[in-house]
Amino acid sequence: MWKFSKILAFTGAFGLFAGSAFASTVNVDVSEEHQVIRGFGGMVHNTWQGNAGLSEADAKIAFGTGDGTLGLNTLRIPVNGNKNDFGKEVQAAKWAKKYAGDDFILYATPWTSQYAGGNQHIAASNYQGYVDHLNSFAEYMKGQGVPLYGLSISNEPDWCSEWACWSADEIYNFTKNYAGQMRKHGTKVISTESFAYQKKLYDQVLNDANALKNWDILGAHFYASDAKTADSWFQYSLADQKKVERWMTEHYTESQGSGNYWRTVMGTGDQANQYKVDTVRAMDVGYEIHRAMVVGNFNQYTWWYIRRCYGLIMEKDFGNKLQIPSGEIGKISKRGYVLSQFARFVRPGAIRVGATAKPEDNVYASAYKSKDGDSTIVVLVNRDYKNAKTVTVNVKGADVKTVHMYTTSESKNAKYEGELDVVNGSVTVKMESGSSNKDCIVTLVGVGEQIVIPQEPFNEKKEPWAIPGKIQAEDFDVSGAGKDENGNSNVSFFDNDSENHGDSKYRAEDAAGVDIYTKKFGTVIGYNQAGEWLEYTVNVKEAGDYTMFAYVASSNGTASFQMLMDNKAITDTVVVPKTVTAEEGDFEEFGKIQRNVTLTAGKHIMRLNITGDWMDVDYFTFVKGKDAEDPEPDIIDDEQDTTAKDSSVTEPVAGDSTAIGKIRLVQSGVQAYSVFDMNGNFLGKFESDAAAMQKNTAKLVKSKGTYLVKAAGQSTLVNVAK
Repeated sequence: MWKFSKILAFTGAFGLFAGSAFASTVNVDVSEEHQVIRGFGGMVHNTWQGNAGLSEADAKIAFGTGDGTLGLNTLRIPVNGNKNDFGKEVQAAKWAKKYAGDDFILYATPWTSQYAGGNQHIAASNYQGYVDHLNSFAEYMKGQGVPLYGLSISNEPDWCSEWACWSADEIYNFTKNYAGQMRKHGTKVISTESFAYQKKLYDQVLNDANALKNWDILGAHFYASDAKTADSWFQYSLADQKKVERWMTEHYTESQGSGNYWRTVMGTGDQANQYKVDTVRAMDVGYEIHRAMVVGNFNQYTWWYIRRCYGLIMEKDFGNKLQIPSGEIGKISKRGYVLSQFARFVRPGAIRVGATAKPEDNVYASAYKSKDGDSTIVVLVNRDYKNAKTVTVNVKGADVKTVHMYTTSESKNAKYEGELDVVNGSVTVKMESGSSNKDCIVTLVGVGEQIVIPQEPFNEKKEPWAIPGKIQAEDFDVSGAGKDENGNSNVSFFDNDSENHGDSKYRAEDAAGVDIYTKKFGTVIGYNQAGEWLEYTVNVKEAGDYTMFAYVASSNGTASFQMLMDNKAITDTVVVPKTVTAEEGDFEEFGKIQRNVTLTAGKHIMRLNITGDWMDVDYFTFVKGKDAEDPEPDIIDDEQDTTAKDSSVTEPVAGDSTAIGKIRLVQSGVQAYSVFDMNGNFLGKFESDAAAMQKNTAKLVKSKGTYLVKAAGQSTLVNVAK
């Protein structure tokens, strides 16, 4: 056990103040956990932006995290109705990915298609064709090296004079019967994105478990709201009850004025609101994000265009009404700097934690802890332009010594303002008072001490798992705390939510959120989704080549994973064949996948990275040598086939094909074999005795490759070499 410096980030509208009897108080409790934050993003639509939606210089500003950047991690793009236009946003996505790195999220939304244009409804008879169109775009983007994280059903079904319309009944029927197919290429399904966050468009799906399972994310726009809208508009108790992830996928606070206006009175009005004379404030961006996260429990926030005269990066006004100065073009706007106070510091994977939401009038607070738990972010928004405010921030359980302060105000753009002392985890500060307008937002990054506890193997002796040998998936490491001397987190797992979807009590105390299930043959890790991971401390006894066998299950043929040692890949992305043929949700049918890996001797941290949704994993076995024999081949148990108890084991035979796995094949006469490709597509079936199974597989398929052969509830992988 040792100590080292810890970063603690406070974000708020602050200026240094020695203390005050009139200070309001924000109490932060990092043990009170709410939603996981996916990040912050913006939109690129090159058709509507004249092919100038995002240059590489823009991407560096938008998706970087250092000084002079926005800190975005998410890019939203359109699904064009014409396949010839699929590539219009590819370059923008590649640049965004380059600068966002591992935090990058790309998602897409369709406006129209060949099945419905503006003010038209898609006929139910065309739903399958529509799904195929969406999947073809997902496949295209994956092939371009920028795969989609999420795919929406449609843009704004309730504002459809210019794009496709959907009624609540149509949304429900499509979601229940077709939306699940949108995961074909590993994408998450985003609901139709209501223009006005109309709850009636979501209620039917949320109230039907069979429909809801086909949504991963509820998407919504905030165009029916402004700074005067009541908090109740942002709240959605049914979505809270169903624990549905929510993304604010499109909005801008005002579109008639410049993004550099700090506070001005002007005529406003757009597609959401009728013309009126109103006060336009840059700080309304901070207030809206606060309400999205704290009041609405949203996980993600996406601004409309990244580059626009009213956006995050300045662009000329195409109508020249605003006469944007040339010196502002291509630079971060005031609205952008306000958003960056969240985006640069509340990074993907952070969890919103308890905080005093409104310590006084016009002051709003939210708090978050980082993905690895070594930082806490407190965001304060002061909307009172007349009065500076004094606030004391107390963070329960954090040993903070000093904070580094950054300010965005009328006169400052994320300006670094030095280091402040913190006493007993508390700092009292006075909000910006140097400008004519007092409203502002600031980031304080604190430095303290943290006890570091290494992660350790989950076994009685706390010894690394031996390779060669077998490792049960549920026996991942016990998490420690802090980071090791190399800066690596001592957290041993990451799950996309804190809820345990499994039915097992195994490790309920030390692994909350990991979904552990009980099967008739043992305990497995299930409900695995892309982005989740588990780590295991292992000891490789001898360097060299090994064969890894993974016992896994999937119902979609698109689930996938990758294995790493000390953060370096030792396998490719391994696609899990469709093994589940029983009633949906009954993950009782598992199969073997194997890979040849090369390992170095000694102690390592092995990581299972989930790269495609919905797979179960039971165990991993490592055997010395390439293409080694599986020491534990699949068998048919007595419950699955009563004839197995009187049957002998037949080994695969050489010939036109070679079995990668082994199966206990029933010898009591002829039986039916079903053959699938590695994407889970059914290719055909034949009947034969066990000895002729492999040769008949080779005759059935048209080309060489690996195939899944199933019989009597069990499966084997067969490699055909034609």
